[in-house]
Amino acid sequence: MKRLKKSVIWIFMLIYLIVVFGFVENRYEDQLCNKLEISVTDSLDTGFLKSEDITHSLAKNGIVYLGVPLCKLDLEGIERVVYENQIISNCKVYTGINGTLKVEVKQRHPFVRIIEKNGRGFYLDHEGNVLDLSKRFTPHVLVVNGNLRTTFRIGEPTNVQDLPESVNNNRLKEIFELSSFIAGHELWSAQIVQIYVNNQGEYELIPRIGPHIIILGDLEDYRAKFEKLELFYKDGLNHVGWNQYLKINLKYKDQIVCTKI
Repeated sequence: MKRLKKSVIWIFMLIYLIVVFGFVENRYEDQLCNKLEISVTDSLDTGFLKSEDITHSLAKNGIVYLGVPLCKLDLEGIERVVYENQIISNCKVYTGINGTLKVEVKQRHPFVRIIEKNGRGFYLDHEGNVLDLSKRFTPHVLVVNGNLRTTFRIGEPTNVQDLPESVNNNRLKEIFELSSFIAGHELWSAQIVQIYVNNQGEYELIPRIGPHIIILGDLEDYRAKFEKLELFYKDGLNHVGWNQYLKINLKYKDQIVCTKI
């Protein structure tokens, strides 16, 4: 008898749950989208993107969401449109309660700014993605300029590591490697503010402290060159003073050639 009673209770509970879930599902299917919520998760750190940029992009692509049943919203299609903005590294689109369409985005973080010989400029992030400049936000990052020229179109998804082999593309790949090394080093990320590519294709570094220019030369053994420069800073300039030299040349193996002011 007790077993029968338990079985009847379970049957009623199952029927109740089926009715409730069916009611919720029907209510969801009837629920119309009445609100768009956009969240830029890292807007305090990087100011390239604002919520109205997403709204504008959806409108430009003819995406209609207000008044559309939640179950008929093309969430994947909305994500594809949002990802067309190259500054966005991550996007999540989903529906919430009370007819809300939610869009959460995360921005890419540039770490170096490239300025070509003709004045055209762009950023690179830590993955090598090319990012367009912004009138809204200018981050304080390492600057690279001088004898540089690229041919790809800024605004289209481009990663420097995927560019075909060419003199200009290989130069940009070298710059990405060198900039990544500097940005990841505690001393050099604080001291080096600019990389200049001279007419011979050699790299010259502009430091934050001291009037000197650091002539790195080509990228061969560049890590060893930086180790040599760090020792010179600690054992040399710290003793004789930081305003003694106009140039510090690291091009030659096992020696540093300095030009006095």
